[in-house]
Amino acid sequence: MTSSCRDCDRGSQRCDGCRRLFCNTHFSEHQRSLNQQLDNLTSEYSNLKQAVALPPSYESLTEDTELINTIDRWEGDIIRQVKQVAEAAREKIRCRSNTAVTERFRPEFEQFTEELQQIQRTNHAFEPDIQRLMTKLNRFKLEVQDSLMSTAEIKTTPVDWTQYFQLAMKQHTLQRYQQDLHLDRLLTARPRISIDARGADWHILGKPSPKNSVFLHYQHTKKNKRLLTVSVDGQQKLIPWYEDQSIWDSCWSSFLNKFVILADNRLYTYDDEIVTSDSMQRIEAVKPKRDRMEFLRCACSDETLFITYDERNSSIDEYNMSSWAIAHRYENIIKQNNIIIGIAISETNSNLIGMTILNERHNWHFELRDRSMLLVSSVQLDNSEFNRRLISLSNSSMNWLIIHTGSAFFTILDENAEGKRMIQCAENIDLATYFAKENCLAVLTQKSKLNFFDL
Repeated sequence: MTSSCRDCDRGSQRCDGCRRLFCNTHFSEHQRSLNQQLDNLTSEYSNLKQAVALPPSYESLTEDTELINTIDRWEGDIIRQVKQVAEAAREKIRCRSNTAVTERFRPEFEQFTEELQQIQRTNHAFEPDIQRLMTKLNRFKLEVQDSLMSTAEIKTTPVDWTQYFQLAMKQHTLQRYQQDLHLDRLLTARPRISIDARGADWHILGKPSPKNSVFLHYQHTKKNKRLLTVSVDGQQKLIPWYEDQSIWDSCWSSFLNKFVILADNRLYTYDDEIVTSDSMQRIEAVKPKRDRMEFLRCACSDETLFITYDERNSSIDEYNMSSWAIAHRYENIIKQNNIIIGIAISETNSNLIGMTILNERHNWHFELRDRSMLLVSSVQLDNSEFNRRLISLSNSSMNWLIIHTGSAFFTILDENAEGKRMIQCAENIDLATYFAKENCLAVLTQKSKLNFFDL
């Protein structure tokens, strides 16, 4: 059986690994690329092997390392603060004790002495006079005792220092496996597979599972709601779905080994390997922060799940998927009247989160934030009434792929959002999703064709 190279029309050879077709020239380039990737893999393995064989000892960590220096600085700061508070308390006692009692109460005490002596001289003591002087004397006694600190006491509050000092491991900054990306093929090459997806009012393409190489494809119509799995080979399988909920996003969780599905006001997990009704589970603990609010987008990495809302001035809920407890609610992190339309965690650095954001004038921009939602950088995009969705690719120089719905263009940004360029497709696009393992981009066109491009 003869066929043409996917990059040109001059003969073909098939790679036994990826099963793609190449001409002689491109097949040689493909082999050189594989050899280079193998060399990189071997080098990384050697470095890791050495680190495992010779882990740093505690003695080496204590030799002027930032880790131990941070502990020492914290200890010194706390000791200085405690000493300052203790000395301030001692000074307060000294000030009160050193003040002569007779000087503080001289006028009142002299007046009391004169009144008492007057009664004694006349030898005429009546009940009201005695009661008045006794009341004044008792007041003097209390004031004198307070001034002498004889009734003072020290109240201390136990401090659980473990709540103020914790050893926490940093989020992974490991640079993941770098894929060679040939995005020019979106314009110059034919798709490997093309699927007809007509008939829906709108679609949602979720992030694929690297385990089974499938993603969730939601098709919304006025009459029904269809949910399917679609494989990298174009195979489709229909999944039962709930008619009272629309799907707005989905992603794959390697921690759960399941898909996460974000609906109107509910969150579900889906296990594609279970064929019973237990494959779809609703997570009751995940609810909108207010009644009648609706979710919009989700993204996950490790045990962390981020959820955004369909509202202006979008907030973000962070959940820990091991307990489904809400870990943090980030509010007022974007400008007033802006809304987060796309959110993704970097495939090359899981400390970085990208967002596409729309304002009330239909101006779009991209924001790069760290895991604590602090702003790292911001990039202006364009003005459009169409969505600007976002996915992350396995390449630090071409990491953030922004989908310009309604046009034939993508915007590509590097990992730190410092480099920006445009990528053109052969036709107008609607959505896209990326198979990292197979280095394949699935693109849904405006004509409702689901095209698979090997990059």
